[in-house]
Amino acid sequence: MLGHFYFNRFQDGILITNDTGYYHFLTTDQFNSFAKGALPTDSSLFLELQSKHFCYSGSTEGYILDCLEDIRNGSNHLFESTSLFIFAVTNQCNNQCVYCQANGSESSRKMTKEVAEAALQRIAVCPSRSITIEFQGGEPLINYPVIKYTVLQAEDILKSKDVQFTVVSNLSLLTNEMAQFFKAHKVSVSTSLDGNKELHDQNRPACDKTSSYDNMIRGKTILENYGIKTGAIQTTTRESLALAKEIIKTYVDLGYTQVFVRPLTRLGSAAQRWTEIGYTPSEFVSFYRQILNEVIEYNRKGIPLVEYHASLFLSKMLSGKSVNYMELRSPCGAGLGQIAITANGNVYTCDEGRMLAETGDEAFLLGNVFSDSYDDWINSSCCKAVCSASLLETSPGCCDCVYKPYCGVCPVVNYAINGNITTISRDRCTIYKGMLNILFEYLKNEDPFILRLFNDWCQNL
Repeated sequence: MLGHFYFNRFQDGILITNDTGYYHFLTTDQFNSFAKGALPTDSSLFLELQSKHFCYSGSTEGYILDCLEDIRNGSNHLFESTSLFIFAVTNQCNNQCVYCQANGSESSRKMTKEVAEAALQRIAVCPSRSITIEFQGGEPLINYPVIKYTVLQAEDILKSKDVQFTVVSNLSLLTNEMAQFFKAHKVSVSTSLDGNKELHDQNRPACDKTSSYDNMIRGKTILENYGIKTGAIQTTTRESLALAKEIIKTYVDLGYTQVFVRPLTRLGSAAQRWTEIGYTPSEFVSFYRQILNEVIEYNRKGIPLVEYHASLFLSKMLSGKSVNYMELRSPCGAGLGQIAITANGNVYTCDEGRMLAETGDEAFLLGNVFSDSYDDWINSSCCKAVCSASLLETSPGCCDCVYKPYCGVCPVVNYAINGNITTISRDRCTIYKGMLNILFEYLKNEDPFILRLFNDWCQNL
């Protein structure tokens, strides 16, 4: 008997996948026999496909029970409540990034201690035992006093929970005092690094005309003096497309062991300047292929480096493990996985939702920290609508896609591009399919070194 599966042509054969996360490559003849139920049950192919839950020879009930644990492992986010709370402590920034999504309003705002404390009181009733509070902006260090206050208050108000703190900063305002506090309270720090100095300064110019790259390096050095290693995220613009080698070399030269390559999201300034800094999905996929090739070659030379986007996909593909990356879940993490709180206490489904609000569109507003409870946020019609719209099992074009077990959609991006939350962004879809195509090509080639490397990436998540 056949189990539920998805399929599509892949190179000279057929790729099949299923909801337990397994995949298999078949020749066309093998697929035809498999789809007709004509494979001998004692054949090695049938037994391998049976071990991956593509078919079974016993009872349907037994088959379902066999699949149950793997399906749960791949969907364990469904059994968890909100774990990421983003505090956008200011919308002010001292950089003018060409793709900025979070500094779109004319009015400048800073979160007050009262807003931060009210938010913590709401978070205290969230069922999650382990949560992360992430400080963002604008440039969050502009409002460092509220970051410090929030961390200290959270250690008291949320003392029954396992709380982690992280700051996402351009590092230009980082001081020894801040680094000392972050070290003492185990606050992790992430920054942006788009590539070499020329590219980084072009994408992320500083308002005072200094080098944002040099400013970042200075802050990074201060943190390292206190034993704090930074993570870094790369955002791809049109200027990046010809610089894959230079981008990866910069990461290696600066001692990073991970690079997170991301396409532009058409929100905020990126949407307004798309004709200047944007590109086609195929151009990004071609760039990503070069990036991944470079990363793999450094590993061949004995220099460890992980491409984080690939590791997120590979974790699902090779281990069937659900990863808590909000955009690659079904439903997505909006509300259920993350919530964003802005300076005035407004609460949004996610980081993208609050970024859209900076342009004046409140479509993804869940409530406020003063007037609404955590339960009100989660039970709001907005949260339910976004959850429903990001459920791949009911999304045309996604529900029967061969990559459905590994993918996800963003209703905010859908809304920003198409005017509604249910019409899938074809650009993002094409990009994700292209990235997954590349990864499956590597897997199909069965290079022993790459297979070991990809499995190592999954273990490090």
